[in-house]
Amino acid sequence: MHEDFMQGFLGRDTAMMKITAVETLLRHRGKVRSTYFPDDFSVITSGVIHDDSLKELRWTQERNAAEAFSPDFHIPTDYPVYGNMEKETRLENIKKMMDGTEWMYEQLEDSEIKILPLVKGFSSEERAVCYETLRKLDIPYCAYYGAQYFGGKMGNGINKLNEDVREVVSELDVEGMLLIGLQSRNGLSKMPPEVVAAAGQRWIKKSGLRESSMSVAQQQYVQWRQNVENTLGGGQATLGSFADSSEVMVCG
Repeated sequence: MHEDFMQGFLGRDTAMMKITAVETLLRHRGKVRSTYFPDDFSVITSGVIHDDSLKELRWTQERNAAEAFSPDFHIPTDYPVYGNMEKETRLENIKKMMDGTEWMYEQLEDSEIKILPLVKGFSSEERAVCYETLRKLDIPYCAYYGAQYFGGKMGNGINKLNEDVREVVSELDVEGMLLIGLQSRNGLSKMPPEVVAAAGQRWIKKSGLRESSMSVAQQQYVQWRQNVENTLGGGQATLGSFADSSEVMVCG
């Protein structure tokens, strides 16, 4: 269904795909990015997957899948970082994540794939580990995982997410951030202008992909995407942040 939706789609767009789904395509269908996505689609592959699968995913396995699929961007080597963990465990996982990010950067340096690093951490000290790697690799953008702020004990954590995102853009001279797990127009309107891209699954509901005809779903998606894109990059600036970027995108 998703492939049909994209293949009949008019115009440019950006799609994000979990690395486990990429592996499935490569293994069972023998398909690569150029045959699965339209030529004018930008593609992001992501190592942000369910924790059970994450435990089994090796850096080399992730690299091989990304290399074979050849996306425009890859979000590498995620590790779990939760507030209920001991601080030492969180720091250890963040260091592993950044070691993996640097390793993946070096492994894919000769390809056309750009690394899109994750930033994680519940304190400036923890996030500083990520900042050090981004500065070392001279990467002016990052991804931030926002899905964990919603549901369960967090409920609707939009205010806390906004607060944490603003701390990141104040601490790091970042030109653009991809926010994963939030595609609500109201939620994104609260974010600072450095949030120039949003990824999630809200587009499926808003397009009516599973209830409408393909042509209607595509039309409804384009209208919804335009409304969200008008919100991205236009929020109130954070004190001490001077990044200015007009590039915005919504990806599913």
